[in-house]
Amino acid sequence: MQSYLHTTMELDNSQKLNPELVKIMLQEAYEALPTLMTKLAPRGWKRSTFHKELMDTRRLYYKDYLKSIKKSKKRPPAELPRKDDEDDFDPDQMSMEEYLYIIFPPFHNDKLELFYILSCLLLEITLVSNLYRADDPDFYHFDERKFEDTVFQIAYQNKEISKEWADVMVFSYPVPFLDEIELHYCLEILFNILKKQGFQLIYWHDELLFIAQQQEKYAELLYAGLEDQGKEQKRERILASIQLVLHAFDKGTIDPLNLSAIINLYNRYEICPIVLAYLHVYGEFPKGYPYRLEHYGE
Repeated sequence: MQSYLHTTMELDNSQKLNPELVKIMLQEAYEALPTLMTKLAPRGWKRSTFHKELMDTRRLYYKDYLKSIKKSKKRPPAELPRKDDEDDFDPDQMSMEEYLYIIFPPFHNDKLELFYILSCLLLEITLVSNLYRADDPDFYHFDERKFEDTVFQIAYQNKEISKEWADVMVFSYPVPFLDEIELHYCLEILFNILKKQGFQLIYWHDELLFIAQQQEKYAELLYAGLEDQGKEQKRERILASIQLVLHAFDKGTIDPLNLSAIINLYNRYEICPIVLAYLHVYGEFPKGYPYRLEHYGE
């Protein structure tokens, strides 16, 4: 079987997008927030499920923190010297806002809560897929490490947070759930931004990539220097991992090693929201859709 990382549409040749270009795209995403907010939260952001879910996550983080403090107090105190001028500090007195101070988005900022969601979705587009331009041989993706810092820069430049805050903030919260139409509204904005910059998409399905990888591992075990029992146990685990992925579409009728049949199954039942939003903006499917066997294996 051909390696899933060396197919006709190369994943491993991808280049990081120019930071200045990423900044331009994120600024355009920020400017789209008022229009998007009226679509996602017509009754007001504070009454939206997105804000409520973020607040629930914050409360969960804070609750876990208080539990850890309570647990630490039950341990014997460390034998460390104490300075006479050391300030007394009771972590139990730290409020939820104080504890979560550096996690983006900050409290009481509706616009940045939505900006966080939209930014995460933009980053997600190239987690396993690539961007390209018609006259450029290279493929591109967002640099995850620098992406967060650029989000904070945009927030600072638009006077949403201070420079000191922008220098210390981090991403941590899971993205709130969006239903199909809500996700479509967000992706439509993002693909219009990408299209404006001349980018198109080479789309890969993460589950098909995983299945192809697992099938490759299964085949390699034929030549592995293991006892027969050890090989069989590993192969059974691989088959189980593939069947777990397929469970939503197939109840055991398709051979988990038949990549062609699995791809046909996905073409029939699995249309990713990214594909639909791309079709709506560009008027055509992205490269890589419909799914084809030669893109994932032989």
